[in-house]
Amino acid sequence: MVTIKQVRVYSPGSIANLGPGFDVFGIALEGIGDIVLLKQKRESGIKINIQGIGSDKIPIIPSENSSGAILEHIIEEHGVKQGFEVDIRKGIPPGKGMGSSGASASATALAVNKLMELNLKDEELVELAALGEGAVAGAPHADNVSASILGGFVMISENWEFIRMDSPRFGIVVAVPDIYLENKTRVARELLPEKVPLKDAVRNINYASRMAVAIAHKDPVLFGRNIRDYIIEPYRASMIPCFWDVKQAALDAGAYGCSIAGGGPSLFAVGENVYDIGNAMKEAFKDIECQLYYTQPSNRGARVI
Repeated sequence: MVTIKQVRVYSPGSIANLGPGFDVFGIALEGIGDIVLLKQKRESGIKINIQGIGSDKIPIIPSENSSGAILEHIIEEHGVKQGFEVDIRKGIPPGKGMGSSGASASATALAVNKLMELNLKDEELVELAALGEGAVAGAPHADNVSASILGGFVMISENWEFIRMDSPRFGIVVAVPDIYLENKTRVARELLPEKVPLKDAVRNINYASRMAVAIAHKDPVLFGRNIRDYIIEPYRASMIPCFWDVKQAALDAGAYGCSIAGGGPSLFAVGENVYDIGNAMKEAFKDIECQLYYTQPSNRGARVI
């Protein structure tokens, strides 16, 4: 095997939904991310190597991997004769609601754009990364990948148009319970209703609007206090043991707001005294082991390193 050229990219993790912003809101995370090294080789085909957190749980069959699916698409779309080898170093636990597959997809999208000199616009990068997410989730969605690619706080539409804002600094703690949910993203979506009461839709629109304004006004307290969800959270809470106890423990410990991180099973909380909040959440999980991640929003997205 002869390597022609290579690109290394870091992509931050992210939290999607953020309460009332289902499939719309995403925020990038500081200090939690994946590194992808993409190499073009003379031989055809795609080889995926994975190291790091939870690497044994991530498929290396290209069509079932968020990075591999992107490379398959590029080969077909652009008639690429050579193959690719991708080394993924995981810094984000997979299947826990912190944008693990999205970070790998985002890093790969940026890497192949640089490697192949495709000159894709941001919207096209987001769409390409979302295609990779579809390999894992069953359908493309861009709330995680838009935040990972662009950094900051992002609102994404169904046609890949986005509004991005720098986020103010505030503390975030993510409580990651040691539970495994097979096909978690698909299961989490299957739990959701096709129709919702009008009053709940109005409530969520109100809270989501306030959260967006809070980011624009650099107001973390307003942001956190509007992390309230009357549509998605009540259904997905059933797949997370001790959910309501953990959420209440976070609020009692001083969190401005608390909800499910992405599709779960982790919970995230926003506040100042994040160590107290995290310890309270961990204790509320009772006999379930729980790992805590302390972070804050990152206004830097995926980049070549």
